[in-house]
Amino acid sequence: MKILSKLLVLFTLLVSISFAAEGVTVDSVTKDSATTPKVTEATQISTPKKQAVWIKLEGDVDPAMYEFCARAIGEALDKKPDYIVFEINTFGGRLDAAFDLVDTIMAVKGPETIALVKKKAISAGSLIALACKKLYMLEATTIGDCAPIVQGGDGTPQIVGEKIQSPLRAKFRNLAQRNGYPELLASSFVTPELEVLELTAKLDKGTATERDTTLIIEGKKFAVLDSTEKKFWGSPKILVKEGELLTMTDKEAEELGFSKGTFKNREDFETKLAIERKSEVETNTGEKIASAIAAISGILLILGFGALYIEFKTPGFGMFGIIGIILIGIVFFGQFAPQLDGYFPVILLIAGVILFLVEIFVMPGTFLFGIGGIACMIIALIMSVDTTNIPEYVPEAVETTFDATPWLFGLFFVLGSAAIALIIPIAASKYLIPLLPEGWTPMLKTDMETAVAPTENVQVVSIGDTGIAKTFLRPVGQASFTMPDGSTKLFDVQTHGEIIEAGQRIKVEAVQEGHIWVTRA
Repeated sequence: MKILSKLLVLFTLLVSISFAAEGVTVDSVTKDSATTPKVTEATQISTPKKQAVWIKLEGDVDPAMYEFCARAIGEALDKKPDYIVFEINTFGGRLDAAFDLVDTIMAVKGPETIALVKKKAISAGSLIALACKKLYMLEATTIGDCAPIVQGGDGTPQIVGEKIQSPLRAKFRNLAQRNGYPELLASSFVTPELEVLELTAKLDKGTATERDTTLIIEGKKFAVLDSTEKKFWGSPKILVKEGELLTMTDKEAEELGFSKGTFKNREDFETKLAIERKSEVETNTGEKIASAIAAISGILLILGFGALYIEFKTPGFGMFGIIGIILIGIVFFGQFAPQLDGYFPVILLIAGVILFLVEIFVMPGTFLFGIGGIACMIIALIMSVDTTNIPEYVPEAVETTFDATPWLFGLFFVLGSAAIALIIPIAASKYLIPLLPEGWTPMLKTDMETAVAPTENVQVVSIGDTGIAKTFLRPVGQASFTMPDGSTKLFDVQTHGEIIEAGQRIKVEAVQEGHIWVTRA
């Protein structure tokens, strides 16, 4: 009995030691598991944040947008970011500019290109969006409908034929294959004849490996399936009806495999992609001017050619010809404006001088070109102001409340330059121009006290009298009339906007308040 009791005590002791050891083990595991989240959190904090460069593509897709995008991508690559984000908001535009823009985006190596639809990516905008490796959308946005259209003979928009649709459809397929978008649905952006169906069925039905499978198929291909296959797939879901183009909301784009996610705002998007460092490429002055000219280029061309037509219908060369050339020149200038950024003050200054010379020597008295010249010079002066290079000198009291340095010295610089610009012409007209030889100065050298009017009293001229224009009438000039006694006298005359060359015969229409109104005889 003593032996049995000793064995029982020994067994009890061993069991208690075992439980104690097991308790220590459990506590140790619990402690380790409790510290695991701390290690994970530390790992997450040490994860490097991403850098992104934002490029906004808004407005019409045109050569100006392509020029901006090409320059912006070059600047973005210099910063070596993780992402280049294209913020898209456009109804589309020119197909050639869209193709150039897409090829430029596809050629980007290194950073991941991401499209974020801000409001809409319609027509060429959808093509640009699919050129990026990933697509995201903000809430309540749309993407799709890229059928190329032209204006028909009756003025209504019409979808172009297969010759244009075929390469555009191939471009969408290429982008879908390259970036992993649904290929058939991408083609339905372009082709209204394409019907797209979604088929859903269960594989290994009734077994442990039962699963759903989905197939996106063209409507024409589903129609030729046999009855067994149609029974297996069941009733199809129509994704795109025949005669329609695919246009998706943000939720539909995510469900159909185009969008990788939908966000409320830009901040949520940046948080999701762990973007901490970011910058944005801004449009420069040349690109803004090019975009503004492109928006009204049609109107400028119509007005320009209309002015030239009027000029061809009138003798000589006058105001309408100059206006027509200027308007058409502005349209062509818009094509090169992005490359001329930084030279606009000089260009405007030269344009202002040219307009002044036109006012003085070609179209005196119209004031139109003179006002235009002054406007060009003022704008050139404002654009040339660089407040960063102006020395700072402003009271401390002002500095502590509001940094007025750029405004004060910018205003001082402009006013000082304007004063100098006025003093120099006045001094030149008073002391330098009178020294020029006869025929080389536009100013009169005759003293006003001894000046004699070169024309006679208009009362001796009557309605119906004929004469000869001695100078160009634009519309003001001088003409000579033969008096009843056979003498010839010179008079100031003017037309009702008609331009008459020197040497042409004229006829008096009216004599009113000291003015002689004439027309071509």
